[in-house]
Amino acid sequence: MKLSNIVAFAQQIAPFETAAEWDNVGLLVGSPEWEADRVLLALDITPEIVEEAREKGAKLIISHHPVIFSPLHTLHPDNAEYLLAKYDVAALCLHTDLDRAEQGVNTALGAALGLTNTTLYPDDFLLVGDFHRRYNAQTFAGFIKYQLHAPSVRFTEGTVTRVAVSSGGGGEGVELASKYGFDAFVTGELKHHHYLYAKQHHIAAFDAGHFSTEDVVIAPLKDLFSAEFPDVEFIISEKSVCPYLAV
Repeated sequence: MKLSNIVAFAQQIAPFETAAEWDNVGLLVGSPEWEADRVLLALDITPEIVEEAREKGAKLIISHHPVIFSPLHTLHPDNAEYLLAKYDVAALCLHTDLDRAEQGVNTALGAALGLTNTTLYPDDFLLVGDFHRRYNAQTFAGFIKYQLHAPSVRFTEGTVTRVAVSSGGGGEGVELASKYGFDAFVTGELKHHHYLYAKQHHIAAFDAGHFSTEDVVIAPLKDLFSAEFPDVEFIISEKSVCPYLAV
């Protein structure tokens, strides 16, 4: 299968032009004319994941986080970018365009948490919905940890009935959750002032970690590509794991 076909389908799922202006998405390494019969999917492209692709014969890696984001000033043999070129492995990266997509990251996060009656606000990187029962914050934090396989969940007190989610580094969304009248907010990174805002506005805010709130999209993404290209094997990376531990 030519990569151009896979890229074109990715463009349908998460149009590249919908990415934030500061972002870098699309086929960042490789040529549309290259071919692949096995594709690896991962949240990030690290040297370990490039080595995994080589070992498994995958000629393309589809990731959420761009492998090339800031300008490259140096290129070392142990860099992921160097290894991609060395092994002729292409990289297709879907970042903020996938956050905003109907079948993207925030939709997957909402589904993982069992939200119903959901509405996606793509410009705000926010999805909102209802939870099936009334929970206190501590119980809901335990539920989030279990559902997302998160190492830890930090939270503020409150009651959970209507939930807004913004995956990854979406802490600023806590203000939007308040604006839209939701009593709970789930994201991957909350800063000190976000916690203060949540407490002041009586919002149960939950920080479940950047990796855990975004990795939920990888399996649904694999299913989308597998259904479209049955002759190509799409596999989820075994090396794509949360980079930190918690006690």
